[in-house]
Amino acid sequence: MLKKYLPFKLALPLFFVLYAAGPIWAEESAEVVGRTIAIVNNEPIFFEELNKEAEPFIERQKKLAPKEENTPDKLLDIKREILDKMVEEKLLLQEAKNKNLRVTKAEIEKGVAQFKEPFSVDEQGKPRTAIDTEKKFQEQLTQEGMTQTQFNERVKEQIMKVKLIEQDVKSKVEMPAESDVKAFYNKIKQTLDGKTVAAKDSNEQAEIEQVAKFLGRLIGEQIRIRHILARATKAEGAAARETAKTKIKDVQDKLTKGEDFTFLAKKFSEDPISKDRGGDLGFLAKGDLGLPEIDETVFKLNEGQISGIIETDIGFHIVKLIEKRAPHPLDYDEVKEDLKNFIVQKSFTANLEKYLKNLRAKASIKINPIN
Repeated sequence: MLKKYLPFKLALPLFFVLYAAGPIWAEESAEVVGRTIAIVNNEPIFFEELNKEAEPFIERQKKLAPKEENTPDKLLDIKREILDKMVEEKLLLQEAKNKNLRVTKAEIEKGVAQFKEPFSVDEQGKPRTAIDTEKKFQEQLTQEGMTQTQFNERVKEQIMKVKLIEQDVKSKVEMPAESDVKAFYNKIKQTLDGKTVAAKDSNEQAEIEQVAKFLGRLIGEQIRIRHILARATKAEGAAARETAKTKIKDVQDKLTKGEDFTFLAKKFSEDPISKDRGGDLGFLAKGDLGLPEIDETVFKLNEGQISGIIETDIGFHIVKLIEKRAPHPLDYDEVKEDLKNFIVQKSFTANLEKYLKNLRAKASIKINPIN
């Protein structure tokens, strides 16, 4: 079914965080000393906090974006965006406290257990014992400079924000009528068939095209692959490219001798997105990777087959085809729940933005320059 692959569900997780890394590991602001970057209703946000939150995003930008895009202005924009989300997080927590939202001990314990889950497997994907899981988790706390009590308090704060949004935003979102969902589906199908769609406005037209593109990708031919990357862009020069080529040839030799592809990907791949998953990139349609050299090779492979060395602008790859999916027609019953959730998510997002705007309007917020 398509719906398990569609990202259109109104899923409000236990820890609703407005930005990907989230502040759960951040130090308590009361213990951070230094200059303030913002003051939100008399509560400070410090430069040190902002830098800590921004670090993983900036590192990701530097690793994945072309060098010419890693300008000081771009990195400054990332910090500004994250600061904006930190202000919103602060406002949400303040509002939750003002409304005296309660969190039980059992809810906190459940939340902490969720954060421990990633530590329950080792680097090879093998399960750890409960004792080893706890040990690894405590090592992470120590690395982040937090005690268990401080971490529990951060979990409690996240749960409070979730409850606030569930109470004030999510509970007010209405499910669309079946006729509205069917009308949306018909417009998407017309778009996929190359017909002109009578959209209400440019925003709806953009939404229809977005969903049609996504569904068109899913109903077309797809492949699931793993890959191993020896990274060296052409801009890095011939010497770096030659070093990367040597690395990938060494990996190829190990594969030829029968070593496991997943294990080698975890050990040698220089793709930060898929490395920890054993090189697994999930299901892809042509063009998803933006690397036509890979498309040209892998769509011709049989399931279980491993490619030779593929050279691209970002380095050298070896790819294993795991599974193929044949194209099939778009079916309303198959996607209606996901389309319904897309419409609900749109309403939820609009309501949340309005809610945050209202919180800002009644708050006292001072932002200092980022330099």
